Amino acid sequence: MRITKKQLGRLQTLYAQFARREIGIGQSREERLAWATQRLRKPIESFRDLSSADAAFLIDGLHESLGIPVGAKPRPRLDRDQARRAGVDGRRDSQEFASAPQLASAADLEVIDNYSARLGWTWAQLEVWLRSPRSPLKHKSAPTITTSADANRVRWALKQMLVRAGKWQRREAA
Repeated sequence: MRITKKQLGRLQTLYAQFARREIGIGQSREERLAWATQRLRKPIESFRDLSSADAAFLIDGLHESLGIPVGAKPRPRLDRDQARRAGVDGRRDSQEFASAPQLASAADLEVIDNYSARLGWTWAQLEVWLRSPRSPLKHKSAPTITTSADANRVRWALKQMLVRAGKWQRREAA
């Protein structure tokens, strides 16, 4: 069975991330094909010629090299309304969603947990920060992340800390 369109896109995206991260690995087509040839130990003229099993092998290898759990799937894309809410809900100049607050999702809390872990914080340290005067939730009597607006405020603050600490990497397409 030939490589699927989804596998091809995933393989090219992961390889680009791998090439940016590793020293001495190029991003050109020839270098990408040479890498695949070396990994599979057979000549590869195009990623489109790969079998589905070969593509899965290369994708799993790239996941391992990038520290992504093997078998991990990219997170689902937000629809237009969800993306708009994620972008503006909780900002000082936007009251668009104030009349209909939405509870913070597990995905929101997972992103916050990921950002705090990248800062080297435990969940207890995050809770202490949320209660501090520097917290974006300092105006609340019990600073807990309940709405998507709260989650976005915390997420944006943590992102700024990661940027200042030099630990922020743009998420291209993972």
